[in-house]
Parts: sequence; C-alpha cells; structure tokens
Amino acid sequence: MSATSKRYEFKMGMYLGELQQPFEQSLGTARDIGAKYVWCGNYSQNQMMCELPDKDLDKAVEQVAAHNLEIFLLDGGGLLKGVHLAELQPGKMLEHEKFKQELDTLERSMEVSSRLGVGAVSCCSFAWPAEYTAGKPTWPMRWATRGGIISDGDMEKLVEALSMVADLAEKYDIDVAFLMMQWNFGNTSRNFRRIAEAVGSRRFKALWCPADALNCGEADNATAGFENLRPYLHGVHGKDMHTINGEKLEFEYLPIGEGDVDYPTILRNLRDNNCDVVLSIATHFSPPSGSKIEAMKTNYTNIRRLISELD
Repeated sequence: MSATSKRYEFKMGMYLGELQQPFEQSLGTARDIGAKYVWCGNYSQNQMMCELPDKDLDKAVEQVAAHNLEIFLLDGGGLLKGVHLAELQPGKMLEHEKFKQELDTLERSMEVSSRLGVGAVSCCSFAWPAEYTAGKPTWPMRWATRGGIISDGDMEKLVEALSMVADLAEKYDIDVAFLMMQWNFGNTSRNFRRIAEAVGSRRFKALWCPADALNCGEADNATAGFENLRPYLHGVHGKDMHTINGEKLEFEYLPIGEGDVDYPTILRNLRDNNCDVVLSIATHFSPPSGSKIEAMKTNYTNIRRLISELD
C-alpha cells in the first residue's frame, strides 16, 4: 500500500431521503450511523429545502451544523428527470412549460446553494423517449448498446438545453452534479462523458451510481467507467443490485457487497487516485423488517467492512 493510500480517508455521506424521517430526526440518524456529509432534498413532506424562505433556510442550516454534519449536495427533486427531450424544440425550448418550470426551480436551488455555501446542486439529463409515460420502449436497445445510442440530433438538443444549465451554474458559481439514472440520457459513464464534453462546461460533475450504470449493461463501469468519470466526479451514490435479465429489466436491489457491483475495485480506485469525493450511501433494498434505518445501517456496516479489507 502506498503512502497516499495510507493517508486517504473516505468521506462518508448519506442521502437523507432514504431514511424517510422528519428532517431534524434524519440528521440525528445520519450522524449516529456515521455520516459526516449529507445530500438534502425534502425539508418537510410537502416542501423541498430549496423552496424554503430565508429564515427557514437559516434554521435548517443551524440544524445541520448542530449535528456536526455538512451539506455536500442540494437536491431540487430530480429536476429534468421527467422532462422528455423528444418534446423540446430547438430554439424554442423555453416554450416547453415543464422544462421552463424545472429550470426555474434549478436556478432557485443554485441561489440557495450559493447562499448556504453548498458547492453543488443535483440535476438529471432528460428522459429517453416515452420513459415514465408509456413503459420503457427503448430499454432493449439501451441494454444491448450498454446505455443507449444518442443520435446527433438528440445530442444537439442536449447541448442547447444543458448549456442553459451551465450558464446558470456560472452565474451562481455552483457545480451541477448529474444523477446518472438509468432512465436518462447521461445514464452510463460513456454517455455522461459524451454529453459533458459536448457542452464543455467546467461546472458539470457526476454523482456516479455504479449500480445504475451496471443495470444499463455497462459491465466495466468499475474500471473503464471510473476512468471515464474521474475528471468529473462529485460523489458516489452507493447502493447494490443484481441483474436477473437485463434485456427485460429484471433486477433486484441488495445490500452493498451482496450484488453485482465491484465495490472493492471502485473503492481501491477512489483511494489510489486520491479522489476528493463523498461516498454517499443509499439503500433501495428492503430488509425483512422493512426498516429503512436497518437497511442504511447494514449498508454502512458493509461498506466499512469492504474498506477495511482493501489491500
């Protein structure tokens, strides 16, 4: 083990929404389980944190600090996840009501993040055709091609739309960490990097989810996938899953270390390359008790064990 490896300390984080608790209670749970960094979205059942008035924002920040935690990512509610790229017209994108509305919310989340000193907001990279509305008609193609083929026309539209996001990020001096979801264009390391390079913004980062990339057929995401994303990494969204039948989108979520994701290689790559990223643990699987708290504790125990076993 190199001297750098011996000095490296994993920055342990957590997606608070996974706990399904009131905000302040979730902070206490996150601290007790071992998180130092949190990814915040909802403040209450009906209100996102980015929607709070200033006085309530100040209260929320005080609550986070009181639990010796730090916000590393502000989530506006899966922004642009459900906006269909196919519906956006070049040169007229702001006429699309849902896109305009979510772009405005994204700007508000950037304004809040800048005010609070949070370095990044989350965003998504638009839905593949008919995703969320008519099943998943493009899924077999996306599985067979390890993420899907982005046409020249779609790439032009992605660049136009996401350049607006990049301009806002520069305005507020904020990074944008893209959630690499299976259902969106930037779902794998290759697709994300193609989009990021085409837009050319220094503000674009990746919240890498190896499980979701693997579920898109990117079997080498722990190795080549890591190299593709290394210049863009903001964090790792840690969960695990097992693919039963990729073409038919049959899979199951499992505790970290019990699924198909090669976490030893991923953790070793993060350590050996001295990556300054947050390892944000999620769950998605459900233990027999159904408890989200138990699931999070299990994943924290498992990821710590995997870290301790690194050579």
